[in-house]
Amino acid sequence: MENYNVSFGARRIGTANIRAKIDNKWKEIPVSFVRLHPKTNRGDKEALASVTKMWQGKNLSGSIQEQSEICNNPVFALTTQNENFKNINPKKILGMLTTNDFKRNTEDTVEIFRVGVNPKYAYTQNKNKRDIKHIGAALIKKFVDLIDKRTNVQRVVAIAEEPSEARFLEKLNMKEKNSNFKYTNFEINKENFDEFVK
Repeated sequence: MENYNVSFGARRIGTANIRAKIDNKWKEIPVSFVRLHPKTNRGDKEALASVTKMWQGKNLSGSIQEQSEICNNPVFALTTQNENFKNINPKKILGMLTTNDFKRNTEDTVEIFRVGVNPKYAYTQNKNKRDIKHIGAALIKKFVDLIDKRTNVQRVVAIAEEPSEARFLEKLNMKEKNSNFKYTNFEINKENFDEFVK
């Protein structure tokens, strides 16, 4: 049974499925969905710094680390790690996202600010060479599932600053809401959460 206890800062929230190439065939495999607490947990802070270094600051890793330190934004991640979540292994982190701080009784909107995937598995960098895929999609869907089950949030908004990010969110069937010269907002509303996370 999955633990969706956001209020008490659960470390491992549940599992998500991604696709991995095993024996030259694509198969679904489970990975852990975790919440990191870099502002209050030194190990999590060091893990994020290590990810930024390993990813060479690419794929928003540096921005995710900075947001967590300056703004204390929550960080959620997918990892192949399946035990000892008090000591997150940065080498096993597949993808991360930051969001605004939200509570169980939040009633309006939760925003996804940044989504970053390990460059080794990112579509834009290694489309034809990667042996793991659907990390970003699984991360967002699992996050929306968490929001749906444990809060009163009415919509989740994701911000796209690059055309590739906008194409990715469109492919996930998030709807473009508004845009300006810097970014485009995409959203999914509560009535569509169940369908979205399938």
